[in-house]
Amino acid sequence: MADKTESGSAFDLLGQFDIAPIKAVKDTPFEFLTNSALFMILTVAVIALLMLVFTANARVVPGRTQTLSEIIYDFGFGLVSDILGKHGRPFLPFVMSIFLFVFVANIWGMMPYSFTVMSHVSLTAFMAIVIFSMVIFIGVRRHGLKWFSLFAPSGVPFWLLPFMIFIEVLSFFVRPLTHSLRLFANMTAGHIVLKVIGTFASFTLIGGIALLPALIALSALEFLVAYLQAYIFALLAAVYLADAVELHH
Repeated sequence: MADKTESGSAFDLLGQFDIAPIKAVKDTPFEFLTNSALFMILTVAVIALLMLVFTANARVVPGRTQTLSEIIYDFGFGLVSDILGKHGRPFLPFVMSIFLFVFVANIWGMMPYSFTVMSHVSLTAFMAIVIFSMVIFIGVRRHGLKWFSLFAPSGVPFWLLPFMIFIEVLSFFVRPLTHSLRLFANMTAGHIVLKVIGTFASFTLIGGIALLPALIALSALEFLVAYLQAYIFALLAAVYLADAVELHH
């Protein structure tokens, strides 16, 4: 049984997350590409292509593709307006870029022989740190040193203020950690479960037939999770940006 746990076996649940070079481009100028980098490039390419197709030949009376692009825009506009208000509307492209990148990357990860780029905490952490840094930069630029009053809740007794400042600063700097781990953990766990069910389903024909409904249901659930995690990641980015746009105590 020991040989079945080795890398490359049916029970190698984490092998699907290994970052590896693309063999097809070996000994070419593109040999630096890895499976992770390739699917990030494909994600950006798909988003750019769809936006060009959806907005081509824009008309007053929209067609089907233009209607779809307007639905996507209205979704992002509603998200940003509800959280950031009218002063946060300049951040609409940033928040929608985050949502579309995470969502399309998650959907790519559900395709056969693909790679789930959000299964690596290095990427999700980098995105969270960019958002976190942007919040600090915009907050200081917009409000100056007054922005740091965010960490001193109003109405708190003087003797309790140092403790509250410590709690507020700690919770603020924990945000990138929780923001990145939530997306990473959900995408990784979902694909591991699918791998386990798919492995057992491949053992026998009877087992495959018996587990097929569960595999279909889990796949459908994972597509829903792919959307929800993209939405939550973008939503939290907007919530954090709200502290930069307006001082909340």
